[in-house]
Amino acid sequence: MKPLAISELERAAGVGRDTIYYYISEGLLPPGQKASATRAIYDQSHVDLLREIARLKAEGLSLREIRERLRDRVEAAGRRGVDLVAQQSADTREAILRTAARRFAERGYERTRITDLCREVGVTAQVLYSMFPSKRHLFIACYDVYFDWMHGQVEPPLEDTADSAARLAWRSWASYGIQALSPDLQALARVEAFHSESELRSLVRELYGEILAGTGRELAEERRVDANPGLFDDELVVYAFLGALENMQMRASWDNAYTRQDVMRNLLAMFMAVRAAYAGRVELTEEWEAVAGLVERLAVTVPRPPGPPDNG
Repeated sequence: MKPLAISELERAAGVGRDTIYYYISEGLLPPGQKASATRAIYDQSHVDLLREIARLKAEGLSLREIRERLRDRVEAAGRRGVDLVAQQSADTREAILRTAARRFAERGYERTRITDLCREVGVTAQVLYSMFPSKRHLFIACYDVYFDWMHGQVEPPLEDTADSAARLAWRSWASYGIQALSPDLQALARVEAFHSESELRSLVRELYGEILAGTGRELAEERRVDANPGLFDDELVVYAFLGALENMQMRASWDNAYTRQDVMRNLLAMFMAVRAAYAGRVELTEEWEAVAGLVERLAVTVPRPPGPPDNG
């Protein structure tokens, strides 16, 4: 049920707002849901009732007779359980995101102007900034839109194959699609993810969690309980694959030494090696024991820069 502002209700029903307000005062329509002291939200039930009022008037019924005829419908519409104000807010947020994602992809971050976005969506800058505190915040939030666009393309082949390596190949291809839409977005997301005081850190974490969820589930399904115990953590492993992909994409972007096929081949080879270890086809316990002590010693210290030279 699409929420409607008064201007949208006027257009949909072909009735002016003065008449609409009069019908509400006379009990022929339920009031709209209050969004503020001066603004109300309406829905399709108001459109349907206005059309029915027009039809009954054309048959010669008085407003009193129409009110009695429509009493039950008006009362039912007034008891609606949908929060139209919240729904309109969600719809507006989605419209801003979709428009921003397209403009950022077409024009890049720097050349995309908030004033142009507001004009296209039909909102004020105040409304936009109430949902996205900054242009940077809006840009990061578009990651989710790009992910949805790419996921929509890879979802059918993902459903058609049970091979987790093939599924990762499709996901890495989708990652290239996101990179093509907005080359700066992955880099900016990683900067925000590392910055402990960034207001966007939680948003980036949420987005990464959504992106990596599928691969994480599939790896967990590959695990044999007694295989290489304690060596792998599912969440860290999937983040390692994401980091490997993004870093290889970065390296490949510097020159023509590596192709997209090179990047995907190396990613899949690493994945298949880990998958084999998860399944117990590769035993790493003895090799791990050779370096375990060193790792434990190193992990409790932090490298420090050398002190000032001794001038004795």
